[in-house]
Amino acid sequence: MKKTDLAYLAGLFDGEGCIRIASQKLKRAKQGRQNELVMQVGSSDEWVCQTFKMAFGGSIGTRVAETRTRIWEWKACAKIARSCLEVLLPYLHLKRPQAEIAIAFQKAKKYRGRGKFLSDKEWALEEAQRLMVKDMKKRIKVDGS
Repeated sequence: MKKTDLAYLAGLFDGEGCIRIASQKLKRAKQGRQNELVMQVGSSDEWVCQTFKMAFGGSIGTRVAETRTRIWEWKACAKIARSCLEVLLPYLHLKRPQAEIAIAFQKAKKYRGRGKFLSDKEWALEEAQRLMVKDMKKRIKVDGS
C-alpha cells in the first residue's frame, strides 16, 4: 500500500476511529475478566469501512444511529488490530499515544493455554494500560487534541 493511502487511512482513523482495551467477564478465570485490544471505525459511508477491511482484515457490521441513519462499523481485534496500528502509527496524530499503548499491550499478550492465568503483576499492567487508553479518549474529546 502506498504511503499516501496509509496517511489517508490514518487521517480517517484519527477522526472516525476508536481504540479501546475491552474488558470482558469470564466465568472460569482467576481474575474473572479478560482484556482484549479492539479498534473500530464508524461511518455512514460503507466504502470507508470496506477500505479498512480490504487493507487490514477484520469485520464489518451495521447499526442504526439515533438519527435513523445507517452506520457502518469496521472492527479489528487483538493481532489484527495491533498490525493495523503498527502500520498506521507513523501517520497518526490524535490517536498516536493511544496506539502506542495499545501496541505495547498486544505485544505483551501471550497464549497461556487453557486453565493458565495471568500473574497478578501481568494483570495489573493490563489494567493500567486499559485505564490509560480509556482516560486518553476522554482527554481527546475535552481538549480536542
